[in-house]
Amino acid sequence: MSDAPELLAAFDAGTLLRPDPAVPNLVDVSRAVAAAGGVTNVDLSPFAADLAETLAEREHTVLILADGLGQEMLDRESAAHTLRDNTRSQIRTVFPSSTAVALTSLATGAWPATHAVTGWWTHIDGIGGPATILQFRRRSDDRSLTDLGVTPDAAFPAPSLMARLRRPSHVLMPRNVAGSVYSRYWTGGEAAEGYPSLAGTYGAIMQAVMGADEPTFIYVYVPHIDNEAHHSGPESIGARAGIVAIDRLVADLHAGLGRSTTLVVTADHGHLGVTPENRFMIRDSDGIPPLLASPPSGDARVLEFHVRAGEHEHFEERFRASFGDQFFLLTTDEVEELRLLGPEPLSADTRQRLGDFMAISRGDAVLGFHPSQASRQGVRQRSHHAGLTRAEMVVPLVVA
Repeated sequence: MSDAPELLAAFDAGTLLRPDPAVPNLVDVSRAVAAAGGVTNVDLSPFAADLAETLAEREHTVLILADGLGQEMLDRESAAHTLRDNTRSQIRTVFPSSTAVALTSLATGAWPATHAVTGWWTHIDGIGGPATILQFRRRSDDRSLTDLGVTPDAAFPAPSLMARLRRPSHVLMPRNVAGSVYSRYWTGGEAAEGYPSLAGTYGAIMQAVMGADEPTFIYVYVPHIDNEAHHSGPESIGARAGIVAIDRLVADLHAGLGRSTTLVVTADHGHLGVTPENRFMIRDSDGIPPLLASPPSGDARVLEFHVRAGEHEHFEERFRASFGDQFFLLTTDEVEELRLLGPEPLSADTRQRLGDFMAISRGDAVLGFHPSQASRQGVRQRSHHAGLTRAEMVVPLVVA
């Protein structure tokens, strides 16, 4: 039994969106920024080549990654005049539409099929289970991966393009993550500058541009919209205020920097709220936990399962009996055949991390794993992402 035909039918009907390199996408944006910054031997689609040419027309580039800003959220926010008026295109993010996955594609210009970061919780063979990969900690007990002997090169096998930029770069991140292992990986080894609040980024960006005597690249990571959407929902006052705050920042920068600088705003994913009746939990009574070689990895809408040898058929039966109405269940071979993680075959690292099966939400359903406190807390959030719905997959590309 296979759910692949049903998933393909959902793609054909437009209820879910298939990752497609022929459609403008987040990997295109990464490669365009890299090419405009002097990185050579970058494979550019026609869309990416056109964007790279636009970026090269001005001396400086500021790229703002608004975590969680889906196109549907921006469309609803009439007060975000600058972002809406300067939207160049709608683009698709990568799948899973998760922060860890998308930010790694943005850093590397690679699809998840090859960069091997497969979810907020990514399975790491060296620790025998999932890690909260951006925090560089084992999921089960929050121990540092460094203390467990995992190196950044092992966790993130695809190198960041940022180290190959031929122009000075400035990276601004919230102070609490600026010095993290992942932030250093993303920047290519350099320390990011930590900012205490979004309002403080204006002065730092202005100083970096106005004080430069050569072309520069500035990257700003902004988590505010995502945080508010998770906590209160994508249509909440807090999420809307986050959108308006970024709009105001872009408007002020546009006025202050003039035509010397191209401002680019995009996102890693959008958000889709979840109804209480669509929050589910894998429990011992389902008969699934004893069949697993390790706790699931991935996200609440896209789970990846490593199954004990000889138990694959039992796992399929029990998962479909418990959650088949809410989730598609695919083998990892089917995930590869459908090219859900990108156009290339799965790398050895990616295949090992995905394990044996992937469960993909049919809509807004989320699924936790009962032994994990983090999982129990996660499914209670008001909004999630990682899935294939339009709300999660389509994000804006603003060029001002």
